[in-house]
Amino acid sequence: MIEALATLVLIAACLCFLYAAFTDFRSWKIHNQTVLALILLFAVYAACRPYVAIGWFPPVDLLSAVGAGALLFATGFLLWQFKLLGAGDAKLMFPIGLFMGWHNLMTYALFLIGFALLVMLLLRMPLPYGLSRTWPGMRLNEIRRTGKVPYGVVMVAAFFAILYVNYKLTI
Repeated sequence: MIEALATLVLIAACLCFLYAAFTDFRSWKIHNQTVLALILLFAVYAACRPYVAIGWFPPVDLLSAVGAGALLFATGFLLWQFKLLGAGDAKLMFPIGLFMGWHNLMTYALFLIGFALLVMLLLRMPLPYGLSRTWPGMRLNEIRRTGKVPYGVVMVAAFFAILYVNYKLTI
């Protein structure tokens, strides 16, 4: 029963992360309600698995999770102060850290750098024929024109890569 609830909460959190990435791509905004929902989902998730592993997920180490979230949020806040990151992106870093925990921070940083470089490269390449007339293509052209990158998309992609790697390592 608890395992099913933890799995459902994790699925709901993944959907919230996808929603945050989509709204960031669409409007360069990540709403406070989305971040708060993710924090609440983590609280339920952590309550479901305080000491035992469930399936391929290790038990939640609350101190590690809060420490990782705080470090990522502090980093995001500093980047926001220097106008290198949006406020929503900085806030989104806290729940990402909560769900990842301390032990995944280095891997997350590597994925984040890799995805950011990939996005920067893709933004410099021309769009395939016909794509520039679609809504995503027009949005990509606007992102190119303004130079404002929706980093929430990159952060969520790196987080999903962490989930995938952890899943593959435990099978």
